[in-house]
Amino acid sequence: MKAKFLFASMLMACASLVANAQGYKDGIDFYKIGKLDDAQELLERNLNNAETNKAEAYYYLGQIALHKGDKATASSYFDKGVQANAGYAYNYVGKGTISLENKNLKEAENFFKQAEKCTKKDPKVAIAIANAYYSVDPNAYAKQIEKNCNNAFKWNPKDPDYYIFKGDDLGIKKEWGQAAGQYELAFGYEPANIESRVKFANVDFFLNEERAVEALEELLTMVPNSALVQRELAEKYYGASSIKGNLPKAVEHYGAYYNNPNHFAKDEIRYAQLLWMSKDYDKAIEVCNEIIAKEETQANKFFGYRLKFYSFCGKQDWENAVNTGNEFFALPENKATPYLESDYMRYANALRNANREVEAVSAFEKAIAQFPENSDFKAQLASIYNKNKDYEKAAQLRQQIVDGGDYTVNDLYQLGNAYCRVGENTQDETVKQDAIAKARAAIKELLDKAPDDMSNLNLAARAEVMAENNEYKGGALEYYKKLLAAVNANKDDENATYYYQNVYRYLATYYKNNGQMDVAKDYYRKWLESDPTNENLRKFVENLK
Repeated sequence: MKAKFLFASMLMACASLVANAQGYKDGIDFYKIGKLDDAQELLERNLNNAETNKAEAYYYLGQIALHKGDKATASSYFDKGVQANAGYAYNYVGKGTISLENKNLKEAENFFKQAEKCTKKDPKVAIAIANAYYSVDPNAYAKQIEKNCNNAFKWNPKDPDYYIFKGDDLGIKKEWGQAAGQYELAFGYEPANIESRVKFANVDFFLNEERAVEALEELLTMVPNSALVQRELAEKYYGASSIKGNLPKAVEHYGAYYNNPNHFAKDEIRYAQLLWMSKDYDKAIEVCNEIIAKEETQANKFFGYRLKFYSFCGKQDWENAVNTGNEFFALPENKATPYLESDYMRYANALRNANREVEAVSAFEKAIAQFPENSDFKAQLASIYNKNKDYEKAAQLRQQIVDGGDYTVNDLYQLGNAYCRVGENTQDETVKQDAIAKARAAIKELLDKAPDDMSNLNLAARAEVMAENNEYKGGALEYYKKLLAAVNANKDDENATYYYQNVYRYLATYYKNNGQMDVAKDYYRKWLESDPTNENLRKFVENLK
């Protein structure tokens, strides 16, 4: 069937998630804005409460079943509603809707007449009947719909249900502005009307975020215990990019919703996520512990452990982060709750920060096996290998990053740098020559992309110094002269002094080794100027003849 009230879901590109509760009435509110599963859960949860009007609750449970295409269950609920209170009109409307579905118009009309006898000239019953016709076939029953709408307006032109019906119809036709106008008329006549305000906010949010939020804020003052309004308002704040301080407001209203007995378990994760996002890590951990302790779905526990782990990482409480990470990764994984790359990254980094590098290496290795295309994992592990002076493994990982194709200029630099470290620290001549060749290849591509970059020129010169066994034979002369020109053009660079020292050291030594002492002396003096605290160099320069 054409579920009329379901149109609200089309109004929202990003849908909602937020104290003494309203009991079963919250379920009715969720139904009216098209959230059928949520409505069903709340109606069933509150069905046997003493304050629940069972005839009304059964009617809405029947409507939900009807919207889901389960006429047998719907019929059962409507019958239960009649048994609970034969004078409650709406279950006859429900039974009439089933008759329309079964193409028995005469029977449907009899049920609708029975409903009308329960309450004389009631505009809400008239609109409910109009909705019944509309849900089955708005074109075939256009006359009946118009008749009932006209009656509703005639009996009470200020009844909000009439305007909500008009707004819903316009919403289905995607005439959003006009739909919002009808909803505004509805709550203009009945300011505390939840359905019209929420639907207005859902439509208007994409036109004017502040106005939509204001409508819900005003509504909340009138219905402070409404789970729906708390939740919708929290979600609107969360999604409102134009409202300053929106995240704290989202957290505030989600907190109220979280303490509402009619909140949903699925939204507890949302609250914990918002607390984590707002860096309220202690409260996030508290909520996560409550989620984990409950006998809820495995998915809830999984996400609870994840956000608890993330929160300890945010606090930089590395031991608790590692311990929680261990619990998190011990949970069973499935398609609905896969481990993410960010999970592995945070876990491995927590291990590093907790000075458990051996375990961090193992964690990164597992992450790379799980996500072989992730360059960040390889870069992080390479940095650990480099720190541990395992230069060949570091270079292998850097090479994998570049070989993967999706690499940056910095990746090329790190590759060249890694091979320089291999060559500078190996005693195996074969390994050294291979490292020199690979360093040169990476540096060539690097200079093709950024030929005037000082760090690139310095790396190129360093590779040539390594290739000539630190004997300053002139292999690096070209690169150091280019580096000198680049540094002269960028004297304010934070690394300029370092580059000057490298350049002058090489040039001074090179010209000295080649017997050009006049040139060498000049560079030695410049070297000292750039490195004035170097006492050995100062003594050497002072003894130059």
